[in-house]
Amino acid sequence: MLTLKNLFYVLVFGVVMYVGIQQALEMGDSREWPTTEGVITESHITRTTEQRSSMRYEYEVRVRYSYSVDGVSYSGDRLRIRRNRYSWETNAQRELAEYPVGQRVRVYYNPKEPERSLLKHI
Repeated sequence: MLTLKNLFYVLVFGVVMYVGIQQALEMGDSREWPTTEGVITESHITRTTEQRSSMRYEYEVRVRYSYSVDGVSYSGDRLRIRRNRYSWETNAQRELAEYPVGQRVRVYYNPKEPERSLLKHI
């Protein structure tokens, strides 16, 4: 007999699988996306507590960039399809150095939904 608790686990598993599959599909599709030039408008590092431990931190590079497609202006904030968190702040600082404010960057955008974009395929 399926209990409410088990049903909840099945639903959560289904959502996680759906999101994972969507990300994998987008990751593959993004390799074929056209590019346009953009410019970094914001860049910084965020620090969060690691999920498995309240004693360790994780660091993530956050950027915002602007770009245009067919004369329409957009802004984006995704470096990659999936977020990349670092255990060491120095690693995050190394990546942050690639994206100073004002830096011109190549933006990959979804031709069907130009508001969906990213800077790296990795």
